[in-house]
Amino acid sequence: MNDYKIICYRAKFDDFKKTSSARIKNIPAEVNDDFALLASVDQKGTIGFNKTIQGSAAIKALIASCYYIDIDGRLQSPSNNELCYMPFFMFRDKDGEFELAVRAHRQYEIDIKKYEVLSRHRSVDKPIAPMLTTFLQNDELSISHDVYELLKRSCHYVAIAKISGEYGHGAFDVFSNDLTYFFEEFGSITAGTAEWVMVDALSQLPIN
Repeated sequence: MNDYKIICYRAKFDDFKKTSSARIKNIPAEVNDDFALLASVDQKGTIGFNKTIQGSAAIKALIASCYYIDIDGRLQSPSNNELCYMPFFMFRDKDGEFELAVRAHRQYEIDIKKYEVLSRHRSVDKPIAPMLTTFLQNDELSISHDVYELLKRSCHYVAIAKISGEYGHGAFDVFSNDLTYFFEEFGSITAGTAEWVMVDALSQLPIN
């Protein structure tokens, strides 16, 4: 017997956005981009990935594979650090492309500190912020068209936590131009412990 269920609603963006959050609706995605929302229930129907040891382990394994934005708004590299929360954003690197964007962001952070020191004494050119930096420095973390294209190009998938809590701890939206990689990866992580239930509408997901 499986220890818990993963309830998943998957649809093309044109349909997905109709019943989703304002944050998701405002993503400048193409109509046929691949979106999904995942939540979990235990054998008693209690909502949340944290309600079972196996569900918690699945989320931990997912986080360990991704770059993520921590609770203080900092970009962190994949690690096995134990988190008591679901990161707001997670980014699954594709062929080293997102890693290159991260390196450019880290280098900018170094360069801007040098600039701030040198500009006190002489005229110097201010470093130009890379696209990823522009996104991370936006207090709303809103996704512009250019940022979206960067994420689609450099990530196998991007996950956004459902922080409102109505779908339980660990619930998240995930998107890509094609989510096959995500479902294969997360399906492998949860194999033997979770029963996957695909639903036809967002209204069929469990809600607290």
